[in-house]
Amino acid sequence: MGLGSKIKGFIRFCEDQKKEKNIQPVYITKQTSELLKGKVALITGGSGGIGYAIAEAFISAGCNVIIAGTSDSKLDLCIQKLGKNNAKSLKIDMTDVASFESKVQEALTKFDESRIDILVNSAGVHGNQEFGEVTEDTYDNVLDVNLKGLFFITQTVSNYMKNNGIKGHILNVSSAASLKPCWTPYELSKWGVRGFTLGAADELIQYGIVVNAIAPGPVATNMLGRKEGDTLYTECIPAERFADPVEIGQMAVMLASDMCNLVIGDTLYITGGSGTIKYR
Repeated sequence: MGLGSKIKGFIRFCEDQKKEKNIQPVYITKQTSELLKGKVALITGGSGGIGYAIAEAFISAGCNVIIAGTSDSKLDLCIQKLGKNNAKSLKIDMTDVASFESKVQEALTKFDESRIDILVNSAGVHGNQEFGEVTEDTYDNVLDVNLKGLFFITQTVSNYMKNNGIKGHILNVSSAASLKPCWTPYELSKWGVRGFTLGAADELIQYGIVVNAIAPGPVATNMLGRKEGDTLYTECIPAERFADPVEIGQMAVMLASDMCNLVIGDTLYITGGSGTIKYR
């Protein structure tokens, strides 16, 4: 038997072994601009500071995005900046759980691919009342958006992924607040997000659905009163600066890509040390 025949025989043997034992191929690293090539992502809170930055980064990585929010005018402005070829909008109220099934079905019509490969849960509200003065309305609003809405949209999208054999990624936007003593509704909601990230990862990995979270510290967004052109300097965290939303978007690309398929149930903190090395 010649060398060529031996090589062909070995290749056939390897292919047969792969079929019999379901051996997984080694992931080949792609260029950053192709990490999400061919994927479609649904991003809740996609017209906000962090959500929009994630949408921008996803598009740069080859992904089509559906940004979801509550304001038609904000969504329209974002689509104009992102480009209509790669970005579509979806109006959704994260407190209206009953609408989630129909909203996901609507999202599937936005691109020719008719699919959702990635869900990013970025919708969130803060609530700034001091303990002892927190109203029930504030508590309900923060928990309904940040935790209840996140839970049920994840359930709806993951059911879609399971039913359609999509080995997708779900990325929750948590916070450094998930590590701090918990006495505000916001901190309480982010503790819940951290726990749910672990639980959803445990439940969904059997279907090939990877769940993780990204946890920023203070980010230069409107939520913290920062606008474009303001200084990033702050004394409130060890690194002495706010994170730029672009930094969050870049890390989100990595976590939502196949390069992190073995990162499961983890929360990656981008906090400048806030909550990780110091509580201040």
